[in-house]
Amino acid sequence: MPMIANAPIPVRETYLRMKNEHGKKLELKIIGGKYYLYMAKGVWDRKKKKPVKKTTLFGSIDENGTFREKKAKRIFSSSMVYEYGNSQLVWNLMQDIYSIMEKHPYRDQIAAMTMVKAIDPMPLRLVSSRYQKLYISRTLKTNLDPDDLSRILGYLGKHFPDQYEMFKKIMEPGGLLFYDMTSVISYSKNLKLAEKGYNPDHEHENQVTVIMAFSVKSWIPVAVDVFYGSVKDIKSLGYFIDRFRDRDIGFIMDRGLFSEDVIRDLRRLKMHYLVPLRRNSTLVPDKVRFDSAFVYNGRPIQASRKSSRIGYIYMFQDPMMRAEEESSILRDVASSKKGMEYFDEKKRRLGVFAIISDLDRNPSDIYEQYKSREEVEQVFDTMKGDLESDKTYLRDNDKVKGFFFIVFLALRIRFRILKVLKEHKLLGKVSVNEVIFELSKMERIVEKSGTEYFAAVPKKVERIVDLFKDMIPMG
Repeated sequence: MPMIANAPIPVRETYLRMKNEHGKKLELKIIGGKYYLYMAKGVWDRKKKKPVKKTTLFGSIDENGTFREKKAKRIFSSSMVYEYGNSQLVWNLMQDIYSIMEKHPYRDQIAAMTMVKAIDPMPLRLVSSRYQKLYISRTLKTNLDPDDLSRILGYLGKHFPDQYEMFKKIMEPGGLLFYDMTSVISYSKNLKLAEKGYNPDHEHENQVTVIMAFSVKSWIPVAVDVFYGSVKDIKSLGYFIDRFRDRDIGFIMDRGLFSEDVIRDLRRLKMHYLVPLRRNSTLVPDKVRFDSAFVYNGRPIQASRKSSRIGYIYMFQDPMMRAEEESSILRDVASSKKGMEYFDEKKRRLGVFAIISDLDRNPSDIYEQYKSREEVEQVFDTMKGDLESDKTYLRDNDKVKGFFFIVFLALRIRFRILKVLKEHKLLGKVSVNEVIFELSKMERIVEKSGTEYFAAVPKKVERIVDLFKDMIPMG
């Protein structure tokens, strides 16, 4: 190797300057007439049992003295990897809506927002990047700039009465079941829809009221509307159902909203109702004789039914819940937080849950109908976080209404997945979130040449794909 003295003066000057900056470990090597800088360091050699010198390339110096840093090694792939299973499932589950909205000016953006909301709810500013990971983005190409999405939500809200025409097209025979969606808290001072009103926890907060209708036949959402937070729930419901007077209608309420006045209002509106009772309600007997049993999500439930002046009282007891509550109270007794008289007072109603309804049904049907609220509530809990994240883009009433319309469309997809799980008796064993997550592992690789193929699919994913084989094209 030629000595450093053989290097041009500009190269030597740059080397000496950099050596002064980086220390004695910087070395100049001349290879093939080019000038390279290497960083030397001592590395312990296990075989020789002593430190040895190891050098790594640091950069190069041109003959005019210009230093060029070593470029980071680029890992380049000409292929793209897309989430295929979840993408194709949600796309196929919203085809009815996509067809109905054929002439809508923002159909593709609405479809993309809905699919992202169903798969992985997130703020508007992240919708575009999340959508680009889905295989459907290769064919359904659309602009998802957050400001544009905000404007589209405003358009949807402003034209919300037009959505009722769509609701009528997707409704099924057999009646409607309305869910009180528990008032949604809003922290936006610019939101006129968010007025002072009491939520089910009796907190006086800024809120909006959301009511959603489900088909009794399929348990799929078929309509939604949003009201001022100060409007009482039953009054809001009256506004909503005026558009569906020719339907057989029922209402499932939150536990905190029961009162005999509410029941009278529902009767006046000629509506069916399922309303859970508080445990201290006078309508709940002290002693209950359970005369039947059924299994829900793998848990045995005892049941009974009796008549009252305002409807049928359905009583349920979950033995597993009873054991958990009994253990909790006895722990309090053992730690002297409570006395045994408190346990004696509570033990008759441990694990007991009561519902009042005008419907004369098998107790297991009533129980299942009420428990179906849980999937709705889980989605709405997530949605509340999205509302807070998106308040920059949701500054007016119209945009908030448009936001809830997208949530409604996403819920239709999720409840269709739930319906398939129910048909295969997998409720309680596999959740909607689990289906969507596992299907994200079913990936489609697209080469730059256009060649496509599937990545290896785990066995668990194969089992889930088999449940939805008619909805996930494998060709």
